[in-house]
This record gives sequence, C-alpha cells and structure tokens, in this order.
Amino acid sequence: MVGLIWTIHTVHYPLFAHVGESTYVAFQSQHVDRIGKLLFLPWLTKGITLLAVLVLAFFGNQRNLRLPAFLNGVGMAIALIISGFWSAPAHGDLADGFNAAVHDRLMTANLVRSLAWTLCGVSAIWIVARLWSSQVSDTQVSPTS
Repeated sequence: MVGLIWTIHTVHYPLFAHVGESTYVAFQSQHVDRIGKLLFLPWLTKGITLLAVLVLAFFGNQRNLRLPAFLNGVGMAIALIISGFWSAPAHGDLADGFNAAVHDRLMTANLVRSLAWTLCGVSAIWIVARLWSSQVSDTQVSPTS
C-alpha cells in the first residue's frame, strides 16, 4: 500500500490537471472504477492482517507488538477517514469536470493519507523485525560448558 499510494500521489493525481477538458469526465469515471478494483484486495488483506496482529498483541502472547500494532492501526484509521471524508467526496466533485480547487484539496488530503500509509508500512516492518528477532532468540541454542 505504501508504494501504491505514493505512486498515486506523485504520478497519477498530478496528471489529473493535464487530462484535458473534453475527456476529463470519462477519465475521472474510469479512474474511480479502476482504482477501486485495484485497492479492494490490498485494503481487505491489510485490514484482516491488522486485526490478527492486534489480537496477537493485545490478547495473545505477543505483548512486544503492542506499540507497532497500535501505530499501524492509527495509520490505517487515518487513511480510511481521509478516504471516506475527503478523498471520495473530492472524486465525486471532480466527476462533473476538473476543478483546480477540488484537485488541490484532493492532493492535500492524499498527502496526509500517504503519510498515514507510510506509518503503516514502517509499523509493519517494525512488527516483522520484532517477530523475527523473537524467533531467532527462541531458536538459538545456549552454549554448553
């Protein structure tokens, strides 16, 4: 998700301003349709995985995952809130044609969303590092004298 959102933010969304008035409405419609299909499975996977990690961290025996799991959850919550309350409405407003002010609002909201997904990515790496570290220490054989 981190790579995908930064690609959208730095490549795809800035190009909205260069589509052209005669084709913009069709372009926006296709964008919304295609991006929704592209994001569905990764977001679903991310959500299910996050729930599993949160259960392990807070109800299982993986207390060392609590902080990164919590931060991951905060990042995902921010991304979902931004998507629902700012990004989706901006795309709805852009469905009737390009509007520079709405596009600027979309870019600003998406920057926050990109940072939130980056927090999720960093937290995921932290979780993997913690799990890997605990697995390595569990499998090491103590030296015998």
